Amino acid sequence: MEKEFLEELKGILKLPNFDGIKSVLCVQPHPDDADVAVGATIAKLTDSGVKVTYITVTDGSLGTQEKGMTREKLRDIRRKEQEEAAKVLGVHDLIWLDFLDGGDYTVEEVRKEVISYIRKLKPDLVLTVDPFLPYEAHPDHRKCGLASSEAVLFYRFPLIEDVEPKSLDFQVQGIAYFFTSSPNLLYCVDGYMERKFEAIAKHKSQFDEVSLKMLRWYFEKKSRILGEKIGCEFAEPFKVLNAGMIHSFPEACEV
Repeated sequence: MEKEFLEELKGILKLPNFDGIKSVLCVQPHPDDADVAVGATIAKLTDSGVKVTYITVTDGSLGTQEKGMTREKLRDIRRKEQEEAAKVLGVHDLIWLDFLDGGDYTVEEVRKEVISYIRKLKPDLVLTVDPFLPYEAHPDHRKCGLASSEAVLFYRFPLIEDVEPKSLDFQVQGIAYFFTSSPNLLYCVDGYMERKFEAIAKHKSQFDEVSLKMLRWYFEKKSRILGEKIGCEFAEPFKVLNAGMIHSFPEACEV
């Protein structure tokens, strides 16, 4: 009975997917997050004509153990690395919010920015990190995912925080979370894994040769396991929900 109820809910509410979409807004906490998590998907989407825009929430100025490195220098290095990786994946545009990496900015501040860009760009789908990932200790990831979720929920309301522009003549189909432990969509990325690894390799300040080998091992293994479930060689996982499922909807964790 419960399984039938959930299947009926899915049919009524219509979970978003990547079929037929024309534009995607991908909101990531740091340079490299989307490339690492779903770079193959990004490459496949852009190759099929989908306009993909990245919003990077922080300046990426914290993630180093190199002695003598400054925040300012690392910020510039990471921006250039993301620009190079974006070229590999075909990303259309890069937007930088430049909140301090690991800083004390708020979810509400990020939400306001994301709402504004949703209204300007009118994406079919918003991609972001899953803020509900168990054991996620990084505050930038939690803030980014929550702010993006709230933005998908609130962008339709013209009175929200006096956010410009006011134009609401469109509808976002929903949100797709990556780095998720509860995927409900496995997306075939056959033929695109090498592009993903090529993009990841552009982030030289973050990944040395040992790290790159470990990432390749992990994502090749995991993507093969997921691909087998849908009859392809490789797949990347997402939790997709429409806007109606991210507020007062207990079944969101089960659909």
